[in-house]
Amino acid sequence: MLRWGAGAAVVVGLAACSSGADTSTASGAAASAEPAAQSTATGVFDSTRLHTLDISLSDSDFQSILAAYQSDRSKDWVEAGVTIDGTTYERCGVRLKGNSTIWRVATGSSASAYPWLVRLDKYVDGQAHGDVTEIVVRLNNSASALNEAMSLDLMAKAGMPSQPWSYAAVSVAGATPVLRLIMEQPSDPWVARTFDTEGILYKAEAQSNYDYLGDDAAAYDDRFDVEAGEDDLTPLIAFLKWVNDIDDAGFASGLGEHVEVDALATYLAFEDLIGNYDAIDGPGNNSYLWWAAPTRRMRVVGWDHNLTFGVTNRPGGQQGGGAPGGGMAPGGANRGNQSGNVLSRRFEANADFAARKTTAAQRLRQELLASGYAAERLNTIAAMLTDVAGHNIGADTIASDKAAIAAFLG
Repeated sequence: MLRWGAGAAVVVGLAACSSGADTSTASGAAASAEPAAQSTATGVFDSTRLHTLDISLSDSDFQSILAAYQSDRSKDWVEAGVTIDGTTYERCGVRLKGNSTIWRVATGSSASAYPWLVRLDKYVDGQAHGDVTEIVVRLNNSASALNEAMSLDLMAKAGMPSQPWSYAAVSVAGATPVLRLIMEQPSDPWVARTFDTEGILYKAEAQSNYDYLGDDAAAYDDRFDVEAGEDDLTPLIAFLKWVNDIDDAGFASGLGEHVEVDALATYLAFEDLIGNYDAIDGPGNNSYLWWAAPTRRMRVVGWDHNLTFGVTNRPGGQQGGGAPGGGMAPGGANRGNQSGNVLSRRFEANADFAARKTTAAQRLRQELLASGYAAERLNTIAAMLTDVAGHNIGADTIASDKAAIAAFLG
C-alpha cells in the first residue's frame, strides 16, 4: 500500500476509497459529509493538507476514452463514482482535460497519469462537494507542480480572479495513487463566488487567438466554449469584431468601453512576472473571457499556469507530470497558435496602455516580492509538500523546484 508522507497530514493509499470501505455516500449537496455552505478554503481546496481523490472508472471506459481521443481528439464523458476525502458520489461525469498535457503522457501509462475533469453534477442535478461541482486534475512538467501552485496563490493575492487549488493523492481506474495538483474548474459556482453579478464566462481554447471569424457562431466552435451564464456568443463575437476591425485611434479611445483596462494591464504584468509561457501573448491563448452584463465589458481571466517560473514543454525543459513522446497526439495536431493575440499586441503597442502595464508591474513587484509574501508562501507550500509527499516524489526534487522558483523571482 502506498504511503503518503508523515505528520499532521498522513494519507495511507486510496485502497479504502476504491473498495468503498470507511466512506459515506452522497447523491447530492445535502447528502455530502461536508456542510452545504462550507467554504472551499476548508474543503477539498484547503491547500494546507493533502487530499484524496479516487475516480472509479472501469478499464473498458478508460480504453474507450483513449480510443476516442486518439481518433479525433474527442473528450468523451463517461459515468464514474468519485470519492473525495472519504465521501463517495455516484454517477459523476469524467473526461480527459487538456491538450498538450494529454499528448505528453506515454502510451501504456495508467489512468492516473492523465489529466482529468470531474463534474459531480453532470448526471445528478445539484450534486456537489460543499460548494464545488467541478474539479480539474492537473498535469505538470515538474513533479511537484510547485510552480502552478505558486502561480495560483500569487494571482489570488494580487486581487485577480484565481482558481482554488490543493494537492491530492489521485487514483483513477484502480491505478496506484499519484501526486496531483487539483483545482476548481471555472463554472457557475465559481462565477457566483468570484464576480457576484450576471454575465457570461467564455473559455478560449489553446488554438484560439481572439481573431474575428465573422458573425456565424458556428465559426467559433473550436475556438471558444461557454462555461457559465447564458449560452450566447453574441457579446463575444461583437467584442472580437471590435478588437480586430477598429483603427488605432478608435482602439485607444474606446478600449475602456469594451475591456476592464486596469485589469488587463494587471493580467499582462502578472503573467510576465511569473514567466507564463502559455499566457495570451504566448504561443497558446489559454484564458477565459468574463463578460459582465451590467458594464458590457470583458475581462481576461488567467488559466493554465503549469508553464510558469521557467518550466517549459519545449525540448530540454523540465519534464515531470507525463513522459514526453507518448504518441497521443493525432497527426497534424495544432500545439498552439504562434501568431500571438490581437488584444495583447494592440494593448502593448499603445504607449499609454503600455505605461499602465508598467505601473501594474511595479505594484505587483512591491505587493508580492518586496513585501516578502512570495518568499513566505514558497517556503510554506514547499514545506507542506515535503511533509506529505517528500517520501514519494523526493524531498530533493521539491527542494530543487523551490530553488528554481526562488531564483526566477530573484
